[in-house]
Amino acid sequence: MKSMRRIFLRRLATTAVTVAAAQLGAGGSVWAQGSYPDKPVRVILPFPPGGSLDLVMRLVADKLGPRLGKPVVVENRPGASGVVGTAAVARAESDGYTLLFTPMSPLTTAAVLMKSLPYDARKAFSPVSLVVAMPSVLVVNPKISARTVPDFISLAKASPNNLTYSSPGIGTTTHLASTLLSQVAEIKLTHVPYQGSGPALNSVLAGHVDMMFMDTVNALPRIRSKELIPIAVASPQRFHSLPDVPTFAEAGYPAVILDVWFAMFAPAGTPAAIRQKLRDEVAQVLAMPEVAARLRDLGVEIIGSQPDILGEHLKNEYVRWAEVIRTTGMVPQ
Repeated sequence: MKSMRRIFLRRLATTAVTVAAAQLGAGGSVWAQGSYPDKPVRVILPFPPGGSLDLVMRLVADKLGPRLGKPVVVENRPGASGVVGTAAVARAESDGYTLLFTPMSPLTTAAVLMKSLPYDARKAFSPVSLVVAMPSVLVVNPKISARTVPDFISLAKASPNNLTYSSPGIGTTTHLASTLLSQVAEIKLTHVPYQGSGPALNSVLAGHVDMMFMDTVNALPRIRSKELIPIAVASPQRFHSLPDVPTFAEAGYPAVILDVWFAMFAPAGTPAAIRQKLRDEVAQVLAMPEVAARLRDLGVEIIGSQPDILGEHLKNEYVRWAEVIRTTGMVPQ
C-alpha cells in the first residue's frame, strides 16, 4: 500500500510540472486576471530557520515574489513543536496575505497528541498545495559502531535506553518514526526533543545525540561529507541518491515508513480563487529548470498538487498517524 502511495505522489508530480510547464510556455501570468496580491504576502514557517522546511520555502519564495509582483516574506515562528506558528496563521485574516508552509505534524499528529490546541487542526485551514515530498533516512553519528540495521538493533538491545535520538519536537514525524522503530524492533531508545530540525541535526553532528530520522534535504550533504552514517531509508523503495543504503523493509521492518512532505495552507475561508492562483504560481516556480534541478539535487520530489488533492492527502495522513500513535501507546499530553 505504501508503494502505491509513492506511485500516486509521483503521478501528481508529473501532472503538476507538465501543467506548469505548459502555462509557462504559453506566456503571461494568471495574476493579470485580478488585483490579488496588492501588498506583500507573508508565509509563516512554524519551525526555526536552518532546516529543510526553511530551505525549500526560501528557494520557492525567491522566485514566487517576482512572479506575483509583490514580495513574499518568509517568517519563522517556532515553538511548541510547530503549534505557535500554526496558530498565528489560524488567527490571520482569510485574505491570502498570511499563509502557512509546514510539514504535517502541526495539522495531524499534534491534534492526536495534544489535549488542547489553540486551533482546530481539521477545520482552521484551507489547502493550497502539497509542494514537495522526500523520503527519510536513519543516520547515526560516526562514533556509533553500527553500520547496518541488524547491528543497530543488536547495539540497542545490548544497552537499553543508552542510545539517544533527537527530533524537532514531541509529536513530530521524526519522533514518531523513532518510536515506531522502537516498537517494531523491540528496542528502547531515549528521546531528546529540540525546537526545530536545525538544532536537532546539530546535536547529532556534534555527537551530543546518537541518531535521528532525517529527510534527504538535510541528510544527503552530511552523508556525502561522511559527517553522518546512513543506516536505512524509511521508504518503500531504495532512494536514487543513496542506492547502496537499504530500506527498513529489506531488513525485516516494513512498517518503518516515513515520507516527509511540505505543504502550503491558508486560513479557513480564504477564497478558492486566491488559493488556486497561489497554487498555480507555486507550480510554475517548481517547473523552472533551475528550481527543479536544485530541488532534485537536494533529494526532493516535486509535487505541486491541486488544493483538493492536498485536502484529501491531509485526511489520509491524519488517519494513518493517529493509528501509529494508538499502536505505540502514546497518550495525549
